Amino acid sequence: MLLLLATLLAPPMPPETSVELRVTSVDDGAAKLLEQALVQRLGARLLEDGYRVVPAGRAAGVRVWVHLEATGATVETRGATQRIETVPAGDPALVSLEVQQLTTALVDEVQPGPAEPQAAVAIELTGAPADPELRERLQRGLLGRGFALTRRPGAVDRRLCVAVGEAGEARVHVVAGDRGCAEEGSAAVIPAGETVARGRELLLAGATAALEAVVPAPVPWRGATATIPPAAPRRESPQSPPVESPQSGDSREWTLTLAAHGGMMARTGGPVDGSVGLGVRAGRRRGLGGAIDCIVVPSRGEALRVVEVVPTAALDWRIGVGERGVVALGLFAGAHLHHYAQAGGVRDTRVGTSAGATVRLGWLGRRGALLFAGLRAGWSGGRWVHVHDTGTSWRRSGLMLGLEAGVGWDVRLRRGGRR
Repeated sequence: MLLLLATLLAPPMPPETSVELRVTSVDDGAAKLLEQALVQRLGARLLEDGYRVVPAGRAAGVRVWVHLEATGATVETRGATQRIETVPAGDPALVSLEVQQLTTALVDEVQPGPAEPQAAVAIELTGAPADPELRERLQRGLLGRGFALTRRPGAVDRRLCVAVGEAGEARVHVVAGDRGCAEEGSAAVIPAGETVARGRELLLAGATAALEAVVPAPVPWRGATATIPPAAPRRESPQSPPVESPQSGDSREWTLTLAAHGGMMARTGGPVDGSVGLGVRAGRRRGLGGAIDCIVVPSRGEALRVVEVVPTAALDWRIGVGERGVVALGLFAGAHLHHYAQAGGVRDTRVGTSAGATVRLGWLGRRGALLFAGLRAGWSGGRWVHVHDTGTSWRRSGLMLGLEAGVGWDVRLRRGGRR
């Protein structure tokens, strides 16, 4: 009697906050492994904390985007308000734990937005002694197939009843969310697989078929497409960041690099000259790219002024070194314009060829800043000599070695294909 009175007088449980979960990563081995672990563990953590987890692209009060890079993780939570925080790179297990804790904390802080209620699935699992991770695997598989999940099912929800036998076979049936998993004659029997992985596949396929027959169609999200979280933390902001594709964080970046550099050019037969240059590169942030570069080399001789312009086109390959380092190996070819003006008003421009190879060492900053230094070697110009008063005032030959250092900016264009 007392228990009945306590039940009647107890305040009603608050409705679950629905959370849309999205986890993406760059095309990096460590980030991909962490992504797979987080999809499984973060969904389970949110369910344990009392949230209703819905697949990416579905209506939800709070939308969560976790984006993983070599430099760390960015967690964006958005409802009626928005929070973005970052987790620096480190030991994958510690990063995973910190992301889980940070995500649940941010979901608590963000004020949920309006979202239409939708039916969810609660998994009730018995048996499965040989596969302790089966519950999390089922949760991940059902999310991937478009089913929302809950640990507090109501009358509009469904309860997925899974009983696994000692030999690995399973009996699966679906009941209303407010009913228990009493054994039913209509339960489907799923045979054991040859391996644990095969058994999971068969069980997930059987559970999906049972749920598709009774679960209502999900409610799509009607807002703008989710944004890729920026790399730097931001606090609440009333304005949304620029809209990008939901899959744009899944592959290596395509960038446009603008760079300026200065250095020295040494050629056989003459002194070392100073040089300045500008370049534009388009391609993978780490990978193949094409560039256009223009170097200006001013110099002087007795009663002589020389300005050489070397426009070239190049192909290069960027190789990642650690989290932010990059080595670029390139081949270039173009023209060498040798313009000179002598005392007395004599002016002319000679044209030669320029070709060779480059090696650059660079450092890529968090927001696209680029610092680099490198060597340029090859053939540029020709064997040119200027004479004044029967004496040689300027002499250079074509064999060239250049040293350069500069700064640039990588502007993101797009990313490659899907995971």
